Amino acid sequence: MNKIIKFVVLPLVGIVVVIVAIAAYVAATFDPNQYKPQIVQAVKDKTKRVLKLEGDIKLSLFPSIGATLGKISLSEFGNDKEFAGIEDFRVSLKLLPLLSKELVVDTIEIKNLRANLIRGKDGKFSIDDLTGGGDKPAPAVKSSGPPVKIDIDHVTLENATITYIDEVAGAKYALFKLNLKTGRIASGVPSKINLSFTAQSDKPRLDLQSSLKTTVTFDLDKHSYALDGLDFSTKGIAAGISNLVATAKGDADAKLAIKEFLISKFAVAATGKHEGGDLNVKFDVPKLVVTKDKVSGEKIALDAILSEGKSKITAKLDIPGIEGNAQSFKAGEMTASVDMQQEGATIKARLRSPLAGSVDAQKIELAKLTATVNVNNPKLPKNPIDATINGSALVDLAKQNASLTFATRFDDSNISGNAGLAKFTPPLYTFDVNIDQLDADRYLPKSDPKQKQPEQPLDLSALKGLNANGSLKIGTLKVANVKASNVRVDVKAND
Repeated sequence: MNKIIKFVVLPLVGIVVVIVAIAAYVAATFDPNQYKPQIVQAVKDKTKRVLKLEGDIKLSLFPSIGATLGKISLSEFGNDKEFAGIEDFRVSLKLLPLLSKELVVDTIEIKNLRANLIRGKDGKFSIDDLTGGGDKPAPAVKSSGPPVKIDIDHVTLENATITYIDEVAGAKYALFKLNLKTGRIASGVPSKINLSFTAQSDKPRLDLQSSLKTTVTFDLDKHSYALDGLDFSTKGIAAGISNLVATAKGDADAKLAIKEFLISKFAVAATGKHEGGDLNVKFDVPKLVVTKDKVSGEKIALDAILSEGKSKITAKLDIPGIEGNAQSFKAGEMTASVDMQQEGATIKARLRSPLAGSVDAQKIELAKLTATVNVNNPKLPKNPIDATINGSALVDLAKQNASLTFATRFDDSNISGNAGLAKFTPPLYTFDVNIDQLDADRYLPKSDPKQKQPEQPLDLSALKGLNANGSLKIGTLKVANVKASNVRVDVKAND
């Protein structure tokens, strides 16, 4: 034992002491600030950007190799306008893994970050020269250095501001008061995340104060990601809704490589005001499991209410328990309803159908769709109006399209046809509707000759941006006491 201590332990201790002493001496005597001019010039030569190092550079060599930078900034490409700036920046690498040729980031701390990203009218981004996104792609670089291992003790981001200007769309987006605190970030290690920010934009108008707390676990090699105890909240203005207060809570687990997903206790709630009315939305997914061998889920429910004065819209969606596998799953009878009340008139619509689909094929099908519609409006010549619609619907997410086939008898009219989306983005609507006979005068409010209004030009502004292709065919049509036969209307709209 004494020999082991004498010939092994003591030499190792001595080596460690010498290394620590050398590191302490270098850290105490070496001044990186004297190399600032060379660093600034090297950045300018390489990137055509101006780097300003206004603060002191401080180095630490033990127990971690790190650098602390004071106030720094980087200009736009080819001019002195600031692209990004930081008041204080600290980064360090773990020392021992370097001995095994591993690059392990220990700490990242950033204070008062400012960044401005611009998309010019030519569609190019102000960082294309840095990312290789310009006309000439950057050549691939073969790295011969040590591998980078993601194992960060913590990340701290304090009071950051990130601005994005899109000159093509004429819009400006910004994140203010961006704060982020994390625990250890490493593969397979649960890490607590605490994030808060203010988001603003002018097109569309947006002003939200948001916060997020959750625990994240990831495995990049297996493409696995999990969120435990998700707690997100936001308030402000968004999508034309003022006084918005929204929350989202739950757990989620996604294994993308094998297409497995788990959602549990997921609940979204939102309240606000839309055009003077009150908005209240609730969406609940108690449990949904998707694996290769099993697809199962408990009742999914959506409730939404929008009220304004004497007007009110209530919408509900219920999807019962789901069961099956990735090749084929099914649910009981799905039901959806919409009730509208406005100035003494009511519209009630009910829809029901068994639901089936395939995760592998990315399809959702409503094979036996039945919808009932009731319109009660004392101002209409014919009141009430009832209709029952039968058909089927299919959504193909893989091909990015959807289709609906329907048939109904509406009053004295037989109506059949199909409608759908030929593609989702940008939306391309298609339709082909056939009506044997239609007396439109039965469903149009009677005009009062004493209150005759001057003719107004036809407003086609609603068609701006519309992409549609379809036809409407009517065997016999009556409108304003004028009869016509074999009427056909073809629509082809492209913006």
